[in-house]
Amino acid sequence: MGRRLVVMLALVSALAGCEVFDKQAALEYEAATKRWYAGDYPAAVSMYISLVKNHPYSPHADNALYWVGVTQFLYLGETEKSLQTFRLLLKKYPRRDMAPAAQLYIAEIYDLGYNDYPRAIEEYRKAAPYADKDVREKSLYSLADNLFRVGKSDEARDTWIGQVKEFPRGGKADIAFYRLGTLSFSKGNIEEAAAYYRRSLEVSKDKEIAIKAKYALAQCLEASEHLKDALAIYQELEPLYQNKEAIQIKIRALETRIIKKSY
Repeated sequence: MGRRLVVMLALVSALAGCEVFDKQAALEYEAATKRWYAGDYPAAVSMYISLVKNHPYSPHADNALYWVGVTQFLYLGETEKSLQTFRLLLKKYPRRDMAPAAQLYIAEIYDLGYNDYPRAIEEYRKAAPYADKDVREKSLYSLADNLFRVGKSDEARDTWIGQVKEFPRGGKADIAFYRLGTLSFSKGNIEEAAAYYRRSLEVSKDKEIAIKAKYALAQCLEASEHLKDALAIYQELEPLYQNKEAIQIKIRALETRIIKKSY
């Protein structure tokens, strides 16, 4: 009984100690984050790294490493160090909340930082299976984008189709539908392309993508001889389109075609 009491007291003492360390880690994380928001990125990175060294089991440790990696890549120009940081996060905390985002960042570094599309494809494939919906959708979209860049358009198309089936109204659905429309149009599948552009417009959350999808839809209608419908869309786009001269030329040419067709 005495030995059991000693063990219980030791456990309570250990838990109390953990609580103290967690509070200290939280304070250090808050202080580092304040430096980050103040724009003092080297100091913030140093403080985050210190937190991970001093409190490796803290719930804040994976977040700290994540922000070290982000800061190194986006603000300090330390691309290779950033990769090392994200890999360390995955090694030390593979089941923590920030692991999926770290794997996605590794893929994006190869994609956007190094333009190494084959390696980016490999890393996006690792990120896609995570249960985190945001990471999965972004990974699927970017995987398809990189497959397209290396000439694997059929596999890219299948990946985008899988993405929009799983996330029909996700944050990347509008651009995925638009890209599917572009692929269909390039292969002469005008009706299919128009359907994809319409779906892009239905779910669009981005003004620029919506303008592109609407313009592309007008092109489909024009190609299928629905000239009046195409003209109506071009006219609707005229005040929104960046290159006003180009769309005005398009409108005049289409008006001429409609007049000639009526004779």
